Amino acid sequence: MIASLYGLLSALGINLFLNSAHSYSIGIPGIAQLLNGILVMSHIDLSIATLIILLNIPLVIFSWFIFGSSYTFFSLVAVISNVLFLHLIPETSVITERLTNTLVGSVIIGIGIGFCFRSGFSTGGTDVIVSFIQQKFHRNIGFVNTIINTVVLGFTAIFFGISGATYSLIGMVITSFIMDKIYIQQNDVTLVVLTKKSESIIESLHDYTHGATLFSGKGIYTNQKTDMLVMIIQKSDISFLKHVILLVDKNAFINVQTTEVLNGNYIRRF
Repeated sequence: MIASLYGLLSALGINLFLNSAHSYSIGIPGIAQLLNGILVMSHIDLSIATLIILLNIPLVIFSWFIFGSSYTFFSLVAVISNVLFLHLIPETSVITERLTNTLVGSVIIGIGIGFCFRSGFSTGGTDVIVSFIQQKFHRNIGFVNTIINTVVLGFTAIFFGISGATYSLIGMVITSFIMDKIYIQQNDVTLVVLTKKSESIIESLHDYTHGATLFSGKGIYTNQKTDMLVMIIQKSDISFLKHVILLVDKNAFINVQTTEVLNGNYIRRF
C-alpha cells in the first residue's frame, strides 16, 4: 500500500509540478528527468519511466545482496508503481508559477519517500545507497540525499543553466527536509525512567532490541529508594516503551531527551 502510494505521489509531483517548473527531483527520478531532457536535445526519445527502469536494474541487484529479498521486493514495488503512474498521469501544468510548482512537487515527493523509509523499505534507486550509508554511518537520509544529488545539480547547471539548477536545489532541500521529518526511525533519543519497580520493568524489557543502564538512587524528599533506567532508543519506539513501562509502574516518571549517538555499542534497528 505504502509502496503504491509513493509511486502515485512521485508521479504526481513530477508530471504535474516539477516538469512544468523544469525542476528535477532527487534520486533516480531526478536523474531520469535530467537524462530525458538531455536526450530530447539530441532527438532521442526515451521516456522518464523507461529511464527509471534502466537505472534501477543494477541498484536492485545491489539491494538484494545487501538488504535481502523482503526489503528489495517492497522497494521494487515502489519503483514499478512509480513507472506505472508516470505512464498513467498525463504531463500537464496545474500551476503556472515556477517556484510554486517546485515547492508543491517537492513536498509531495518528500512525503512519499518519507513514508517508504518509515515503513522499512526504500523507493529503490539511489535510496538503496542512502539506506546503506544511513545504517552504516548513522547519517540522516535527507543529508545523504543532498550529497548524492549535488551531481544532478552540476549537470543541470551545465545543460540548462543556473536557473534550472537553483530551482532544483530548492526542491531537493525541501524534499530532504520532509523526508527527515517523516522518517522518525533515524532519530535517536535518550529515555530516562525513574521508578520504584525497576526489577519488574527490566523483566518486561528483557527481549527489547536495545539495552538499558540501571542506576540506584534515593528520593531527596521522600527518602525512598528510586532507581533510574537510562536507554538510547529510536524515536519511533517511544510510544511502545511508554506503554510497557506504565503497564508495570503507572507512577513511573518518564523523560525523553533528544540525543546524538557518536560512539559506543549502539546499532539502529529497522
